Amino acid sequence: MSDATAQAEAGAGTGNADAARQTQYGVGFVVGAATIYSLLHAGFRLLSSRVLGEDDVTDIVLSQDLLAGYDSFPRQPPLYDWVLWAVQQLTGPRFENFLVIKYGALIAAAVFLYLAARRALGDRLFALLTVESLALIYSISWRYHEGFTHEVGAMVAVLATAWLVLRIAQDRRTPDFAWLGLVMGLGVLTEPAYTVFLVALLIAVAVQPGLRMAFFGQAFALSVLGALAIASPYLLWMFEEPRRLYWLTRLWHDGWSFNWDGFWDAVRGPVAYLSPLAFILPVIFPGWLKTAWGDLKDWRISGAGSGGAGDYERLILHATGLAFAASVIGAVVFEVSGLAVHVLMPLYLISVIWLFGVARRSEHRPVHVQRFGRLALVIALIAFTARMANLYVMDPVCNTCRWGIPYDAFAKEMRARGVDDRTTIVSLDNELSGNLRPLYPASPVITRLYPNFTPEGADWTRGRVAYVWEGGLDPEMAQKHLRFLLPKGIEAGDGERIEVPWRSWWRDTGYRTSAWHLLVVEKGLKKRVVNTGRENRLGL
Repeated sequence: MSDATAQAEAGAGTGNADAARQTQYGVGFVVGAATIYSLLHAGFRLLSSRVLGEDDVTDIVLSQDLLAGYDSFPRQPPLYDWVLWAVQQLTGPRFENFLVIKYGALIAAAVFLYLAARRALGDRLFALLTVESLALIYSISWRYHEGFTHEVGAMVAVLATAWLVLRIAQDRRTPDFAWLGLVMGLGVLTEPAYTVFLVALLIAVAVQPGLRMAFFGQAFALSVLGALAIASPYLLWMFEEPRRLYWLTRLWHDGWSFNWDGFWDAVRGPVAYLSPLAFILPVIFPGWLKTAWGDLKDWRISGAGSGGAGDYERLILHATGLAFAASVIGAVVFEVSGLAVHVLMPLYLISVIWLFGVARRSEHRPVHVQRFGRLALVIALIAFTARMANLYVMDPVCNTCRWGIPYDAFAKEMRARGVDDRTTIVSLDNELSGNLRPLYPASPVITRLYPNFTPEGADWTRGRVAYVWEGGLDPEMAQKHLRFLLPKGIEAGDGERIEVPWRSWWRDTGYRTSAWHLLVVEKGLKKRVVNTGRENRLGL
């Protein structure tokens, strides 16, 4: 070996060590920043209210049981409910569990996004900007805090998958395929959209000859088998009954009609999800639109097999385009519609890497990077302030203001009427049933309407049973839903309407009220109504 060769290899080794050290510093910074962000949001949410978020109420009911799948939501894979069930075995059904899962996933997602962007762009600064850009995506900066459940796992799985694919493409290390199999298996168990993303990403890998040769082989086949093994409980459960597959795909839908709503949802999906970030970047970075348009016009594989950064950016662009096409096909063929924007998140999450790849290749100067960083920070502070106003000021800042609903006060009134921890609760209101679970941790909660769920071992034919439903549902309608659950001779109208005042740190108690119906029945040799059917207004 010549001295020149030895010096070159030594220099390469030093360069790799420096790059690894910079990546570690970047990961440390991301973990620190994401942790501070998470602690602020989680801490103030915990101080303001223990009322569950809008999607949490369903999962806390379903997680009473550990099942391969849930017939109440057959299209929804069960990983989130499994994790929630496992946590509840240690802590019980607590509000804090949701915060730990949600913000733990957010920190992990930020780390994987940084690692993926660092490999795709080869630029630590723009990789950090990619992470910071999450503050400029409405679905994450705002909706994430109250509306995400299963999507939090999908976020982590999408970004971990992207990072591992890039890592395999660059390092060609066989052990990484084992990690990829694990992540793919768990990802399939998060959201159906993850599977669509995964297929799109693998097709994008396949169209680049250099990546295809490095990626598809025996090791990848084994990783796929491992992923199928991990996801097999849910997959076997899904195929066990044809109706579940129908609910997932609507393949055997009677007749077909063009689904304009679903088609429009799919077409606007990328812009809706990436707003307002997609509109801010062209304003901040000169030449961004020109560079992006050039990428969109030229879909050829430039420098295929070279392993250059341009290939990886194009890989992400191709994967995003294929995911978009899949969403349109889903709307047209399977009549998929009515999905919230954040449900489409797995399809477009990695596209932020390409967006910043365009910014990096545009005519930018350090001042443009500084402007973007400051703007993202300002918008994050504005969003945080607005959320604090929602949590603490409530009316007139928010409308529904679900975190102010006095479920705990209603639970006290239930206890005063004989509803103890041995009572079976039957609910026609998903938000009420979900929020009663932490307040009655030992009581089985049966739900009807949404979702229709009975936990294993729950028995409404004996002992004390409390029937509850929202005040806006009159007893006649409640009777229709409860007729098979009520003892003969007892009707929903025998229950009691209870009105509970809201409390505020700056308004008089009772400025707003919530009402529920409560019917408590003792089922033994003689069935009797425990509470009376009278109007009762409390604390006013």
